[in-house]
Amino acid sequence: MRQIYRALFKQLMQSAARSHRSAGRPPLAGYAFDHITLKLHIDGRFAYRELDALEHQLFPKLDRDSICLDIGANIGNHAVNFADHFSHVHAFEPNRKALDLLQINARLRPNITVHPVGLSDHSHTLTAIQPEGNLGGTGASATGHPADQRVDLPLVALDGIDLGLNGRAVSFVKIDVEGLEAEVIRGASKTLATHRPVIGMEVDRRSVTGGTSPALAAAGALGYRHMYAMRRARRTRFRAISNAVGRNHSMLLLSMDPLDLS
Repeated sequence: MRQIYRALFKQLMQSAARSHRSAGRPPLAGYAFDHITLKLHIDGRFAYRELDALEHQLFPKLDRDSICLDIGANIGNHAVNFADHFSHVHAFEPNRKALDLLQINARLRPNITVHPVGLSDHSHTLTAIQPEGNLGGTGASATGHPADQRVDLPLVALDGIDLGLNGRAVSFVKIDVEGLEAEVIRGASKTLATHRPVIGMEVDRRSVTGGTSPALAAAGALGYRHMYAMRRARRTRFRAISNAVGRNHSMLLLSMDPLDLS
């Protein structure tokens, strides 16, 4: 029976691989048995619903000659996909294990610059927990397990970095930093105020109280008054909301001006 299951599973994986190649999915390098890599094999790319919604609703409304910032880039799944929609992507990742693969995957696109640091509101080193089997869950608030590792993450403020924009605007910023979103926003306040980009941010339900969170409050203080959450129907789409309900948002869009997402 085991051999039958093995043969069937192999056929299913080969069929999925052919389908993903036909769809033009980037052949990303990943760690075997890691959560993101498993999703890549199954769906062709990690967080495919979020990426599909961004590519169909938001990115066509943004300037293709503008700049994207991927803060918490991990192995580069988002950065490589973003690179097809912007003139340049700056990817920030402090975790050495993820960074090794990010630098490899960034070679798939000529318009990605990798920054081997994470972002915060000041320069310091954060000791975080790296969960076994879920590299993307590395963070200070990660639940400890005997097989987990502790890693030191170098963090700096975005406003202190010269991105060499050459007059181009930053139009989209993705933030996925496992609980440090408020610090990232505070350390990027000048950049955000100057360029007024749309922010795509992960929001953990544990951080939400009364329809807001520290990160949402930090963004609101800079003028981010409009919020859009993903709704799943026949196709996942972003819809305007008045406040963040207490659930996990894999990506919540924030903007200073109303967005036309029709």
